[in-house]
Amino acid sequence: MSIILNRSLRRVFLLICLFSSSISVLAWSKTVPPNDHGESGRASGTYFHLYAEYQVAGIEKLVFDLQVSCGNHTFKSGRVVHGYLPALYAKETASGAAVMIATPRVCDAIRFAEGRPVADTDEFRHSWQQVMDGKFIPFTVWFDNADNQTSGYGYATASAFTNPASPLDFVSAKVEPSSAKEFERWYAADTDNLLRGMQIGPQFATSDEDKAYWSTFDPAKKLLPLSCTGVAVSPHGDGPSANAMQTYYPQEKPRYWLAPSELPDTSTDKGPSKLDLVPVLGTEYYDSSPSKEFPIGYNYLRHTKQDLEGHSLLSDDLPAYYPATRSDGYPFAAEGAFQDGRLTWSVDLRPEKKGLLSCALPYNPIGYGTANFREMYEYYFGPGYGEKLATFGETVDLEIVDPIGKASFEAIPAPLALPHFLIGDEAAAEFVTFEFYGGGHVQ
Repeated sequence: MSIILNRSLRRVFLLICLFSSSISVLAWSKTVPPNDHGESGRASGTYFHLYAEYQVAGIEKLVFDLQVSCGNHTFKSGRVVHGYLPALYAKETASGAAVMIATPRVCDAIRFAEGRPVADTDEFRHSWQQVMDGKFIPFTVWFDNADNQTSGYGYATASAFTNPASPLDFVSAKVEPSSAKEFERWYAADTDNLLRGMQIGPQFATSDEDKAYWSTFDPAKKLLPLSCTGVAVSPHGDGPSANAMQTYYPQEKPRYWLAPSELPDTSTDKGPSKLDLVPVLGTEYYDSSPSKEFPIGYNYLRHTKQDLEGHSLLSDDLPAYYPATRSDGYPFAAEGAFQDGRLTWSVDLRPEKKGLLSCALPYNPIGYGTANFREMYEYYFGPGYGEKLATFGETVDLEIVDPIGKASFEAIPAPLALPHFLIGDEAAAEFVTFEFYGGGHVQ
């Protein structure tokens, strides 16, 4: 059973559902439940002005000055757009790189500012007030080459922008209510967005042109990353995982090691498990982002010193993030790349990568037709791909790069998609995914 492959497919599917389900479990009052696009009440007719300013290489001012429609918008032509438009926006830098932001999903914050019905809880009110006070950073991705937006680095924390190696500094951001008139005027005149609708892949294709583009398989077709992966490195501190680490840390005291294979993957009533070696997890693995700075479902980082519960966002006990890249990431996978059935995770723990994530899609762009899947699988796995495809990802190789050098592990069983590895007697590294695409789509 290919757990890693299946989990990747599930994540893409969950991406569609995330914003319609992540809020609905909360208690609501003074309003109806959220609609299919994640906003409470009637989100139709909600618009906002988004301003986000960055500095590139310490000298270049880069500004995103957008008008955004959320919920529903009907153009004079009869075109109806659901969700956020624009959902993603990229601009080229003077050096030929590109910066992409995901539109913050703050429709309710705007409705809150306008005095319209929204979710009426202290948590939501606090959150929306922070947004209106400008205490947020749109989720941001850096591409080294503006002509190739298939892989880049995502900023997992606000502090990543202050890393001396970062080519990008964050300056400020704000949102304020706008109108349908301002949105249509801006949208008609805007020409700065490097992105095109077809880049988000066949799954979201709506226009005849985009459907035609994705009607045949071609590995050279450019596909935007819609999520970013990495590891969250959490120190043991004085918590229970420190005791477990002392029990299982090998006598050789390796720089990196894996939880003993005889331990079960998850907690049971029968004794310890691999989870006991990972701080803050408790009894479950992370299901997307463990970050207190990146609230799941809203496409922005909190730019404050505390989270909504008053816990510090500057604590040394919080995870540090580093990029993790899969060998089957698009467009890294070459023809015949998976004939040996091997999948490799490459983790970069060098200081210059602290706070960053690796942004690229797996090789499989969901949404292809049956014929396209056959061509695609033959391209990657070779003729007679059935058995190879079925067993792909059952074991994985792991490569870890740090300032000292490289460490490697081969043929690791992956019952839970390689959930974590251990760093000496200091910390555990948990594999995580930040999903940031909510999508505007057209009918």
